[in-house]
Amino acid sequence: MNRYHMLAFIFLCHIAVAISAQSNCVTPVKDIIDIARTAEQLAVTFYSNGYKNAAQLGLVGANLAYIAAALEEEQLHESYWASLGGVSMASTFSFPNGSKTFSDLTTFIETQQEIEGYFDSAYLAAVKELSIQNQSDAAQVAAQVAIIEGEHRVLGRVIGNLVPADNRGFSPVLVSSVSDAVTVIKNSGYLSPTVGNSYSYTKSNVTESGVKYLAPTALPCPTSSL
Repeated sequence: MNRYHMLAFIFLCHIAVAISAQSNCVTPVKDIIDIARTAEQLAVTFYSNGYKNAAQLGLVGANLAYIAAALEEEQLHESYWASLGGVSMASTFSFPNGSKTFSDLTTFIETQQEIEGYFDSAYLAAVKELSIQNQSDAAQVAAQVAIIEGEHRVLGRVIGNLVPADNRGFSPVLVSSVSDAVTVIKNSGYLSPTVGNSYSYTKSNVTESGVKYLAPTALPCPTSSL
């Protein structure tokens, strides 16, 4: 093998390694949509049970309104991903602390913070991965959802009297890819339903009158009149 062929071989090897590294951290579009729908079903299940057990959790007034709004918003997200053909990978879930999640406010908020933290990371990862795959519109929606999940996290801290409620300068991306989020959620105890710790997704009809923008909204780029 002469010097030219050797250099060409090394160059092609670098390309192959780069492509492999990229593909390992780029979740296919369809999988992202499926994972997003599944995550939103978990969120709806969580907030539905929190709303249903509001009295036990001591959720009243503005705090209950925050939970109702979060529940409606998660259902809107779930329905959106379903409209794109998303298929749920699981519709029955568990929680790390089982039924205590919905009887003890501290446990409820700790769980909420963990879930929303995972969702923030997954959606921010989705923005990058969808952009790499030339899905800019879907990437923008993922960013829109990520912002709302971040709002949920902050309001959870308000409910839990955690100071400051807005405690992050940048929202961290704590998963290497959207597909990695599935493993993280599973390992954290949300995908292992057992007797006494099994919660199935049911579409929610709870609404909060103050919730606006019920579908992704973005002004299009204006076309030139010239």
